[in-house]
Amino acid sequence: MARHILTIRKLGEKACWLLVQQAMGMPEAKTRTNFMTERVAVLIFAQHSLPERLCVSAAVRQLGGAVVYEGNRSVWRSELAEYREQLMPIFSYYVDCLYTYGLPVASWDPARIDLSFPLINAGSPDAHPAHALADIACMLRNSRNLGNVTCGWLGCLNGTLHSLVEATAWFPFSLRVALPSHVDPAPLKRIVAELGTDVTFVDTPEEAVKGADYVFAGCRKGLTEEEHVRWNICSELLSRARPRVRIMLSAPPINAIRVENDILRNNKASMLIQQSEYRLRVHKRMLHWVFLDNDDS
Repeated sequence: MARHILTIRKLGEKACWLLVQQAMGMPEAKTRTNFMTERVAVLIFAQHSLPERLCVSAAVRQLGGAVVYEGNRSVWRSELAEYREQLMPIFSYYVDCLYTYGLPVASWDPARIDLSFPLINAGSPDAHPAHALADIACMLRNSRNLGNVTCGWLGCLNGTLHSLVEATAWFPFSLRVALPSHVDPAPLKRIVAELGTDVTFVDTPEEAVKGADYVFAGCRKGLTEEEHVRWNICSELLSRARPRVRIMLSAPPINAIRVENDILRNNKASMLIQQSEYRLRVHKRMLHWVFLDNDDS
């Protein structure tokens, strides 16, 4: 049966820890192998994202595979919506795995379609498992013990936040979430209540950052002009966090809560380069996991 990676919850505790530990154990993120030789991955992107396309393509190509990219300027979305069950078996003749980006994964049911090849979510509005696992690997590399780690989230809902919330079921960090006023927190709060984990909701960036070890800059979509001024990561805001606080971007810089240039470029707090490295590591480990049997035997 083909393995799939759609959400943190469906992936499960064992697989999540395995992928994080394997990603951390890789001696070099850019190592090239022949693992994907004669394997083809198709990238179905409903939205354009250069960082995601680069990361996934690099992972596949550095493992020796080939990539077919299909962007959002075509009719494939209508075709998949209407004929998904008919098209997926046909895809299996041409490709060995499929990455989807920008499509809500709730609409995908691999068991019902009976996919014979792996389906990997490279990022969706409701889940971004690769980003969450890569960021957790970064935190483990720098803090070792996640039981003592507090994270603050600033910004709107996106797939990374959903996956970080789900990840609190498997990884013992605490998460404090500040959402702008126009964002309805009720759906996410229901998930948190179901999980029963250490996730709290606060009203302001200052509350989210207070005493935090890591600050996640989420997306800023829908912010008012007044909120743009308040919802940004500056030295004054970071003075409320722990002395060695680190900044994690959870959206492309152009779409993320603004981080002062001096912090993003020159400050040791910026994790942008390390995040990029570990996302590549995690995507490579994901490919190994979906194609290899990693059970107890």
